[in-house]
Amino acid sequence: MNPLLPTQEQAFSVATLVVRLALVALATIIAVRIAYFVIGRIERAIRDDPRSTEAAREKRSKTIGGVLRSFTRGPIILIGLLMGVRELGLDITPALAAAGGFGVAAGLGAQSLVRDWIAGFFFIHDNQFAVGDVIRVAGVSGTVEMLSLRHTELRDSEGFIHFIPNGDIKVVTNLTKSWSTPLVRIPVSLVEDPDRVIAAIESMLVLFREDPRVKQHLLEGPRLLGIEDVNTGQFTLLLQAKTIPEQRLFVARALRLAILERLRADGISLHTAAGTEGVPLGPAAPAADETR
Repeated sequence: MNPLLPTQEQAFSVATLVVRLALVALATIIAVRIAYFVIGRIERAIRDDPRSTEAAREKRSKTIGGVLRSFTRGPIILIGLLMGVRELGLDITPALAAAGGFGVAAGLGAQSLVRDWIAGFFFIHDNQFAVGDVIRVAGVSGTVEMLSLRHTELRDSEGFIHFIPNGDIKVVTNLTKSWSTPLVRIPVSLVEDPDRVIAAIESMLVLFREDPRVKQHLLEGPRLLGIEDVNTGQFTLLLQAKTIPEQRLFVARALRLAILERLRADGISLHTAAGTEGVPLGPAAPAADETR
């Protein structure tokens, strides 16, 4: 008998080991799938919650789902690896003891990490902000692209991404939560009659509220609050609208454009430099005939 060839008992042992490792791998995959299924049900329950808007529910479900997936996937895979190592016949007790000792040492020296985790947990639990919100934290403003227990990723208006540890966040200003009230200020030349200007804008607002491009984004208004300020060469009219948070800038820009077009059509002047008369926004007067 060739000693290099495996015996029937050895072949059976190898086959048994392969089967056991395959079962461990299969159990790990099934456990991850079950965890993802449960997380998916949690996301669906959040989306069906009628106590908030659809956009807010979508943001919260996306945030909590991402955190739960990253939090459960790692431990399940780690347990599967330890079970696989044990099936290979290796004693994992010393490794677990060493890991426990390392965990204690790391816990004593990683107070900032624990602080980040605690802060991240309460950000998610209290629903202070979610993925997709525009917030201002730690002197930085931007859109939340990722929120974990460890840190928050913000992308600002210039496209730069900022990584902010959750423990460093003391005050959160959420610019896109529930609703928003953008303010629009219109400077008008003092040579204009305020009653005429107000009447023109009020009539324009009636049509603006029914504009299908902005109507779906409006919750209230917009409405003219009146004259906010009188200064050299101008008085300032203040308008306010209540909008869906994500569309506040779009509504404000559309409102400015509509006011500009209406004032131009009525020949009403905006603010000009001190000491000069208001320049009408209507069509320019024809040039004088220089051939006479």
